[in-house]
Amino acid sequence: MSNWNRVLLAGTTVVALGLFALASSNQAPAPAAHGIPDAYRLVTAGAGPTPSPQGVSALSRAAASSKSHAHGWLIGFDKESLNPTDAMIALGVHLGGFGLGPTRTSTGPAIDGDGTKESIYARALAISTKHGQTLLLADLENQGTFAAYKEGPYGIWDIRQKVAQDLHLDPADIVVNSDHSHSGPDLIGLWGGVPVSYMQLLFNQTVKALETAYANRVPAELEVGTDTPVVPDPAVGGYIPGTATPGETLDHSQFDTDTQNGYPDNLVDTQLRVLQAYDELGHPIGTLINYAAHADVMGSSNLGYSADWPGRVATATEKALGEPVAVTMPADVGRTQPPRPHSDPACGQAGHPNCNIDQLDTWTRIFTPWVLQAVATAAPVTGNQVASEEILTREAATNPALLGVGYSGEAPARGFGAYRSTTPPWITGNVVGTFVSAHRVGNILLTANPGEAYPDIRFGLLKGFTTAPQAAFTFGLANDQLGYLIAPASEYGWITTSNVGNDNSFFNVSVQYGDHIYCTQVAEVEALGFAVAPSAQPYGPDAVSPVCQAEAASDAAPMGPAPQQPWPFGDGQDVAVPGT
Repeated sequence: MSNWNRVLLAGTTVVALGLFALASSNQAPAPAAHGIPDAYRLVTAGAGPTPSPQGVSALSRAAASSKSHAHGWLIGFDKESLNPTDAMIALGVHLGGFGLGPTRTSTGPAIDGDGTKESIYARALAISTKHGQTLLLADLENQGTFAAYKEGPYGIWDIRQKVAQDLHLDPADIVVNSDHSHSGPDLIGLWGGVPVSYMQLLFNQTVKALETAYANRVPAELEVGTDTPVVPDPAVGGYIPGTATPGETLDHSQFDTDTQNGYPDNLVDTQLRVLQAYDELGHPIGTLINYAAHADVMGSSNLGYSADWPGRVATATEKALGEPVAVTMPADVGRTQPPRPHSDPACGQAGHPNCNIDQLDTWTRIFTPWVLQAVATAAPVTGNQVASEEILTREAATNPALLGVGYSGEAPARGFGAYRSTTPPWITGNVVGTFVSAHRVGNILLTANPGEAYPDIRFGLLKGFTTAPQAAFTFGLANDQLGYLIAPASEYGWITTSNVGNDNSFFNVSVQYGDHIYCTQVAEVEALGFAVAPSAQPYGPDAVSPVCQAEAASDAAPMGPAPQQPWPFGDGQDVAVPGT
């Protein structure tokens, strides 16, 4: 894309986002001193009440750039609705993520502050080289999706197999994650679950989204951008003072530094990453957004299904850039939470949105400009290869509680067992099998973790590069959902005892599986051709380092067959627990 087109696009972005802001705001327009331009200034940590407009300086840098843009990629996007039907809602579509059990039966779609009914989607992106090397990515807007299910062939592994067969690809070339919305349908089953008919809908629509994205590929330029979002001043961000802290990052750890050994459990991945695609005329055709923050901006009182911030930000980005599809694939959300500022002091009162929606509207309005900033300052992806490495890991479960809810899901009682298949290779006795993968797009690294990974896995992996990749994307809840992936294992005790009542020590397969994933990805990154020299202390001197040879010893065995588990209960959700 020419520099002139870039400036025009970015200028259009500022105007479009301002209009979006006014449409989404639940307050009267701000005074002239804080009108559309000021309301969407991007401010750095510590900025005062009159921040510098980073967006303007970014445009100046872009205009002065003399970068060459080659259209060496084939890129396609698509999104398909995952909205449950009225009949499914009547059977019981439960929302997952807060507490346990069937306490939150959805009443239908969430209603945004401007009165718009939310939709949830399977959003997909296809990236190919002109030589046919391909990577397919998709995000499902729900609480979490298993590789395989007891109820039928509706899991991510089934989706990947079907798409791979139809498009003559390897399943390893396909990554499907969940945005982990705590207002999304519960495909895990521990919060009441969904009808089996909804699982079928999810399978069909996700296959369609991936295959349509592949069919939609056009010659394109692919650019990568990064930034570190922070909370602006209340007057600039339009939120109520005291509901967020100016200058704080838009994600934070729910744990403090380990007081026993000084380990930094307070650190999270604060970097926002985007891939932006343009067609041969310089028009934006889609954005991939990657950021680490739990999708629980809305609280447990919300009963409207929603993709939470990942879906809302994707939709806002589409509107601002005038593109058909944006895809948010959240990164490592283990121990990582978002701030939740409010804008409307009368939220929840007559004539005002409820406070959950007010929080989500506010978060979207604050975060989306950072996405646009990263797009405006993006650089062409270097290199021209696409490659994938995937390993079926085998991990002996050390958490009898989580293993128990897996086996207890053999009957269709709502909210009292997990839906994940309990047949090999997914579970063999107490050994859990699932996928861990790494991928390469040019000189960009993309890693996929099958659960809510702690950022230490990413931090340790990136310490090992002798030549750093151009950017490193991380996808959480990818190709499976095994709960929290705690790393390093030596911090398990602190995580369990320092924040009593947190669920991280319950929702995990084993103490050491996070370390196992780190070891697996080191091997995969080496196989992808990146220059690495793994650190002897990947997590730092205050943590016990994993012995990778031992951790990955069981992974060399082939996957073997994966037959469908028998399910004699039909739709399943016809069997109700009293009181639900």
